[in-house]
Formats: sequence, structure tokens, C-alpha cells
Amino acid sequence: MRVDISSAAADLIAVAGGQLWVWAARPRMCCSGAPAWMHAAVSEPDGITGFAAVSAGELTLYVRPSAGQLPEVLEIAVEGRRRPRVAAFWDGCLMAMTG
Repeated sequence: MRVDISSAAADLIAVAGGQLWVWAARPRMCCSGAPAWMHAAVSEPDGITGFAAVSAGELTLYVRPSAGQLPEVLEIAVEGRRRPRVAAFWDGCLMAMTG
């Protein structure tokens, strides 16, 4: 897995402590077969386990595989102008594209 982190995202993560957690999760209330959406947080999420540390330069990145798979490219960027937050993309998508 290759990790691409934008400079804005790297700065935001560094200010928050230098750690990032990334995982995919299906919506709680939706029809069956709904895709898993990507999530990212600068603090450890409550109630979610199974993260593995991944080398990402100066940052500490924890990734939870989706259905036992990792993307070819995990992209980390910043979303939002008023309240910027870190976002993760699975091979360029907000959904985890597992097969």
C-alpha cells in the first residue's frame, strides 16, 4: 500500500499530535449491500479495534483493513474550509472498494 498525504493534511495531523487512524465502515442504517465509507480521525476512535501501524514518514498512521484488504493507494487530504478535517480516500474513492 502506498500512502499519499497532502502537505495540508500532514500539517493538520502534526498539529493534532502526529497520529492518524483510518478505517472503513458501513452505515448503521441502510439497505443491505451498502458500501463501506472511509473515515479518518486524529484521535483513536472509541469502540473500533484491529488497527495496524503503517509507515507514513514522520506521522504515525494506524489503518484498519476493510474485509482483510488494503487499498493500493491510501490518499489523505483535508476537507472543509470552515472546519478543516482530515479525510481518507481508498484508491481515490470515499468508499472502500473491496472485492
